[in-house]
Amino acid sequence: MESATSKAITLMTVALPTMFAVIGVFIFATKALHAAFPAPVEEDEDDDDEYEDDEDEE
Repeated sequence: MESATSKAITLMTVALPTMFAVIGVFIFATKALHAAFPAPVEEDEDDDDEYEDDEDEE
């Protein structure tokens, strides 16, 4: 029968690389989705002025 420490080390050697592999899959999927469906570019350059006008009205 294996000891608790041996079981924990075995679990860690399996779970840790699996966790990084899953994170890598999500990063790859996110990049692929961003490449396939790029976000529209907003051409409004006066975003700061819009908020400053709201403050003056109050």
